[in-house]
Amino acid sequence: MGRGGGGGSSHHSSHHSSSHSHSGGSSRSSRSSGSSYRSSGSSYRSSYSHHSGGSHYSGGYYGSGSSYRRSGCGCSRIFSIMLIFPMIMIVGIFYGIIDTGDIGTFFKIERSTIQREALPADKCQAIDKWYQDDWGDWIDKSGEAEAVKSGLEYFYQKTGVQPYLWIMGKEGKDYMSEGSVEELGEKKYREMFGNDEGHLIVIFREYPNESSNYIVTATPGFDAETQVMDEQAREILLDYIDYYYTDGDLDEGHFFQKAFMRAGDRIMIKQLSEKQVFTIIVVVAIVVVGLIIISSIIRKKKVAVAKQKAAQAKSEADKQKSATAQKKIEFDQQKYNDELETQYVAVECPNCGSTGNKIRRTTVGYCPFCGTAIKVDQEGNVEFISRNDQTPS
Repeated sequence: MGRGGGGGSSHHSSHHSSSHSHSGGSSRSSRSSGSSYRSSGSSYRSSYSHHSGGSHYSGGYYGSGSSYRRSGCGCSRIFSIMLIFPMIMIVGIFYGIIDTGDIGTFFKIERSTIQREALPADKCQAIDKWYQDDWGDWIDKSGEAEAVKSGLEYFYQKTGVQPYLWIMGKEGKDYMSEGSVEELGEKKYREMFGNDEGHLIVIFREYPNESSNYIVTATPGFDAETQVMDEQAREILLDYIDYYYTDGDLDEGHFFQKAFMRAGDRIMIKQLSEKQVFTIIVVVAIVVVGLIIISSIIRKKKVAVAKQKAAQAKSEADKQKSATAQKKIEFDQQKYNDELETQYVAVECPNCGSTGNKIRRTTVGYCPFCGTAIKVDQEGNVEFISRNDQTPS
């Protein structure tokens, strides 16, 4: 749809809405004749856009009791997470690939792969009204109104785009498709903001008398869309609404608060794509495995070197021990010889007069020249002499 600009000039703009449908039970409240109940289930979502000239058409699928996801089989993802989850955490913290506020949203929320700057203040004239609850009892508990408003204000501060949340009531029965709700978003935007293109209309419409089936649509102004709320940013916001809608621990006010706050944070940071994430994980895994292998090789080499050194040390110790033992033997032998030497005395042969005869004390010796037997006492004195023709006594 085209809308004119002010200030003597005009521009042709089209609000490109994004929608999600949800079917089956959930933890949110469904309303029937003013009552509410809670159930459990899963999300059904799609968003297909067809552009023709300056117009925009967005169609979607809607079904009951079944689940439809854009993603394929998650087996390989689950295996990868189980295999290198610690590495995901480490890499994620430093590269912004993980929203550390909600780790469980890693594969459930659209990646923010675009660097965005907040919309300048002069592009969005803020209004005092932030939301409307046509049911009258969606945002009715103590603290819920403040929670919703604080979430919307936080989104505005982060993105520069002021959001307006419209929770449709019973009149929602007239809007049974995503296309019809998106057309309503276009109309509502024109009524509320006119030529101010810096806002965002979010329409949340539950099907009356249904088991927590809903459509949620995000319709940004031209400036908001071209500078911040592109298709990916809208998907991020709608993904967060889907995600927290099923959180039974959050009431309606805080579910919207958390969805807008988390979306505002993610939209304004540039994350790695899933392909880049897994490339990093694979590279890190290869590096880690390589380091483990290298570490193992180094460790084995160190063990081998240590064993070799231990063997050399043992060999040296054995040699030293053997040398020490040999020295002791030699020392003991020398000591024995020295002690033995003190037991001999030099005597002169009384028979032939030869000198240098060494005879051990208290023993009988024979002169090597004449064969005379000579007995020496303890003091070294010659006790008797027996000639070579006599038998010593």
